[in-house]
Amino acid sequence: MAAVLAGCGGVIKGKPAAQRAVVEFHDLFNQGKFDEIWKDADPKFRDASTRQKYDEFIGAVSRKLGKVTSTSNAGWNIKSVNFKTTIVMTQKTVFENGGGTEIFTFALDGTNAVLLCWNVQSMDLITK
Repeated sequence: MAAVLAGCGGVIKGKPAAQRAVVEFHDLFNQGKFDEIWKDADPKFRDASTRQKYDEFIGAVSRKLGKVTSTSNAGWNIKSVNFKTTIVMTQKTVFENGGGTEIFTFALDGTNAVLLCWNVQSMDLITK
């Protein structure tokens, strides 16, 4: 029974932690603090691509779409398996120069959500 209750902790803490992490990500993004995003992300995030590819991608998003002006949650999902909790947050985001859908995947580390993946789907990103 204790194991079941311990596993539920991630579900309870996960969404608020992920919501805070989205706000923090957007704050760092808008300030151009891409190094901090990289350093604060989970090692799996950094292992998924080279630093150069990350810099090129986040630079292109910033250059083409501009700063985030607003975002709203369009859905979320939490999974806890083997005492590891992941949270997926889908955001409808408006940037200065367009809009799109952001999909964040976080790993819960205590009460903090740590970035595992960031995906941006935007026609404006492609066409501008």
